[in-house]
Amino acid sequence: MTSSFDLAAIRKRFPALQRTAVDGRPVIHADAPGGTQVVADVIDAMSTYLRTSNANTHGTFVTSQETDALVARVRGQVAAFLGTDAEGVVFGPNMTTLTWHFARTLDDRLGPGDEIVCTQLDHDANVSPWLALAERTGATIRWVFLDPDTGRLDLETLEVGPRTRLVAFPRASNALGTVVDPEPFVTAARTVGALTFCDAVHAAPHVPLDRHALGIDALACSPYKFFGPHAGLLCADPDLLADLRPDKVRPAPDTGPDRWQTGTASFEAIAGVGAALGYIDDLGMETIASHEATLTRRFLDGVSALDHAVVHGPAEAGGRTPTFAVTIRDHSPEQVAKILGEKGIFVWSGHYYAVEPMRVLGLLDWGGAVRIGFVHYHGNEDVDRVLQALADLG
Repeated sequence: MTSSFDLAAIRKRFPALQRTAVDGRPVIHADAPGGTQVVADVIDAMSTYLRTSNANTHGTFVTSQETDALVARVRGQVAAFLGTDAEGVVFGPNMTTLTWHFARTLDDRLGPGDEIVCTQLDHDANVSPWLALAERTGATIRWVFLDPDTGRLDLETLEVGPRTRLVAFPRASNALGTVVDPEPFVTAARTVGALTFCDAVHAAPHVPLDRHALGIDALACSPYKFFGPHAGLLCADPDLLADLRPDKVRPAPDTGPDRWQTGTASFEAIAGVGAALGYIDDLGMETIASHEATLTRRFLDGVSALDHAVVHGPAEAGGRTPTFAVTIRDHSPEQVAKILGEKGIFVWSGHYYAVEPMRVLGLLDWGGAVRIGFVHYHGNEDVDRVLQALADLG
């Protein structure tokens, strides 16, 4: 772990950050919540694997054995990063696909009258699979409501009963940046024997994760949100994974995490995941969090001075990530994103698959909001340039 935060040195490790805009200044990739830029270690690891060890698993020859060793090593890295068991780590193409796959295995555990708890703060990847599960089984959905004034969940609406079978919640909101405490959800689920499922996609680059310590049954995230390749990770208690019956082809293993992986995995992506986690481990989540807290305060302080700008979500720096949903008076979100893009500032507009939060905020039919997202490779200059670009729209 590094002992100090050297932003210039960190930025040099990301090739994409060397790109410049038409005015000669560095491009600002403030679209990080939709996918971070990739550290050079990841590119090198993926390239090296494809050049030297590209083979399927469980063979008798050396490149296959190297692939087996790679998968085992990265499973261990993922287990350390997510606070889980290596034998409970499943690799997949993305979090959404893995969540649909997991949801399918619960079909025989639910029936008419059973209940699933969802929140109005979630990305749709942690909503639609459960809506479909309810439709298939006749179960009903209980909602934990979002308070539009604070951008936080109203925990008084977190209700479970004897027929509650699953409680799904986010660790952090990809739309508003709200960080969610898992404890109330885990405690409520345990009182009735329900499973818990946590979407940790947005939290992973910002917030330490520990499935064991948090008491979460299953947790999923996507490495392309924490400086790695496009891939997905699902982790759960190995006994839970063993007890469920995922779809698989007949020759696939009947035990272990490979039982959950349909088809051949992307081993080059797994190599990249390992490199991304090595980078994070070298830097340290505490170091990342400290720097990002500075960026968060700077942006909130600056945007509060703009009468024509509104930040939707937590107004305080604590308990949030440096991700901001912003609307600008007299400009549609798409217009704002286009104008900023012409200045070399890349941001998203729309609902970013966070349908329920945008509906609650009354923004869904208005084009959503502009999403501005920083991570640790951004600096004060990036924040100030974004603030100036927003100020110019007034």
